[in-house]
Amino acid sequence: MNKIINNLIKINLFIIFCFNIALSAESNFFIVVKVDNEIITNVDIVEEAKYLTALNNNLKKINKNSLIKIARDSLIREKIKKNELKKYFPSLSIKNDALKKIYLKNFYQKLNLNSLDEFRVYLNNQNINISTVEEKIKTEILWNQFIYNTYGNLLNINVEELKKKVDDNKYNNNKNTKYLLSEIVFSLNNKKEFEKKNREIREKIKTNGFKTAANIYSISDTGKFGGRIGLIDEKQLSKKIIEKIKLTNIGETTETINIANGYLILKLEDIIIEEFNKDLKNELDNLIRFETDRQLNQFSIIHYNKIKLNSNITNE
Repeated sequence: MNKIINNLIKINLFIIFCFNIALSAESNFFIVVKVDNEIITNVDIVEEAKYLTALNNNLKKINKNSLIKIARDSLIREKIKKNELKKYFPSLSIKNDALKKIYLKNFYQKLNLNSLDEFRVYLNNQNINISTVEEKIKTEILWNQFIYNTYGNLLNINVEELKKKVDDNKYNNNKNTKYLLSEIVFSLNNKKEFEKKNREIREKIKTNGFKTAANIYSISDTGKFGGRIGLIDEKQLSKKIIEKIKLTNIGETTETINIANGYLILKLEDIIIEEFNKDLKNELDNLIRFETDRQLNQFSIIHYNKIKLNSNITNE
């Protein structure tokens, strides 16, 4: 009980801190950066910092300048995506309410919350309106739809290979291995920068923790949740990644892995062994879905990096 009370006190103190900054920012309103014709103000950055901290409480532990940079970079990514989406979805609206509910549920479950009501209370305690989250989810839905529409015909799903994975597992003592994972995905303009960047990220993991490092460096959408991926079936992972995970102890990070769109560092949070699901069709469907999502995520990163290069980002 004392631990819960202490956490609530810390959260309330941080809210007061952000509120005081916001009041100061509003009295000295100014533009920080422009992304093409879109502006980002100091007030926007304060609100984004508050939002990101709600998703990853570890950000309370870093200094103010680092938090401001994370919030600024997050808003730049959002503006770049929105500018691209406006070309294809001028109104930026979504009619599929069921899809919005699914995304919202996935969102609060990543925060280990069990219901929308719990999520509302959590946000209210941190002085965040749920409409802020819904707006960001809307951008995520439209972006994913856009990536699928653009690159869906380039997907290469080897169904026969996935079937073999399912069949092989039938004879593996009816046991299924799952890994609870978090990730940091990063890319470089020049491969010569790898050693320096990798060392920098590793140092940040040591000093501030994996979640904070993911917020700062990861280009994956999981970054805003401190890199949290969740529970992944071993069959869904490539042989190269499984080999690296099996060399890693629970609570530690893998070696940096070279992947198609950059580099990957995984943190092994836990290993769970459970009975094998006898529904082979469902197993295959899950593998196909995971592989589809994996490839689309790669296309998403590639496309974002391309449009970022063509965006006019200027500091004011």
